[in-house]
Amino acid sequence: MKGRELILLGLAAVLAIGTIAFLALFLQSSSENKNLRAELAATKANLSSAQYALGMREDELERKNGDIGRQQEQIGNLSLALAGRLSDIEELRERLNESEAELEKTKNTLAEAEEDIARIREEAIAMDGQISESIQWFRDNSALPSTLKTDRFMNKVEKNCEKDDTLNLACVSYLMEEELGFVYKDDPTGDRLYSIDEIIARKGGDCEDYSLFFKAFLNGIRQEDLGIEAFTAGAGKYVVYEDAGEGRYWYYEDSEGVAIGNAENSNPYSVCYFFETQGATRIGHCLIMLTNRTIDSPDDITNANLAGSALFEPQDGRYMGGIGEEFTVCEDGDSSCGMRDYALAFIITDADLYHFSEGKWNYYEGRKEELGALLESLERVELGYPPR
Repeated sequence: MKGRELILLGLAAVLAIGTIAFLALFLQSSSENKNLRAELAATKANLSSAQYALGMREDELERKNGDIGRQQEQIGNLSLALAGRLSDIEELRERLNESEAELEKTKNTLAEAEEDIARIREEAIAMDGQISESIQWFRDNSALPSTLKTDRFMNKVEKNCEKDDTLNLACVSYLMEEELGFVYKDDPTGDRLYSIDEIIARKGGDCEDYSLFFKAFLNGIRQEDLGIEAFTAGAGKYVVYEDAGEGRYWYYEDSEGVAIGNAENSNPYSVCYFFETQGATRIGHCLIMLTNRTIDSPDDITNANLAGSALFEPQDGRYMGGIGEEFTVCEDGDSSCGMRDYALAFIITDADLYHFSEGKWNYYEGRKEELGALLESLERVELGYPPR
């Protein structure tokens, strides 16, 4: 029994000791757990704080990423804008190069234009001088040389061709041949106008020379009250010249005199017209036209203004017809007139030559006015003003 009791007591003691140890261990473990819980709580707090900080950092990072994205987008837009600007700059550079090339071309063109203007000015001034000389030439040859007035020719005209206050044109033509030796001769140059002195020296010439000489002669008697008579077809004999000393006279058969004007108020003009076409050549002739009208510009050369003017042949004094009947005059704007027969296309006045071409009358004074306007325009251009 005792042994059993002892065993039981031993077991109880062991259990007591174990319980005590367990309690001690439990107590120790509770204390450690408390510390662990405290540490865990602190760790949790730290973790929560860290998580909060991390969340804040993540939010900030997200904002930063958003800012970076926007900045990247802005950088992209700026890059595109920069590329566009670079393209614009390149285009402007190309345009600048083109502008510089155009400017250089313009400078060269301007220099050439200035040279052309200077050349045109020189040519215009030279032409103006030539035109002035031409106008003066017609003035100088509008009358016979003063030396001829005391010549045998003029004395014989006054004595034999002026009868009953009438000038016999056929008689003047006769004395041009008899006293001055005039005969018809072709112009070797084809189209030159000879001066009165040259016509006298050459002893005649073509129809232009005859008409120019006869016009100058008629201008010399403009102060005299003399009727002017030509001859035309009619009954009887028309006496041209009579030599009383020899008892002879020269006449035209089947002819009679016809009054065609008066020396005081009849203006003589050398006129030319075409009357035939041979192949590509127009054949013409020159006469004297007597009219009480004056011709100072193309405005005066109309059929209405010159109607009734008489034309005669300076080589023999024959009446050839009148304006409005056998003849007409070309008028500005009539482009077909140059091909119409018996239409006056050349007129020589005492100061100018009128030539009908391309539908209008061209004359020296008109060209002189055109050159004056041209020189004025050139001067305005040189001064930087627009031409008028």
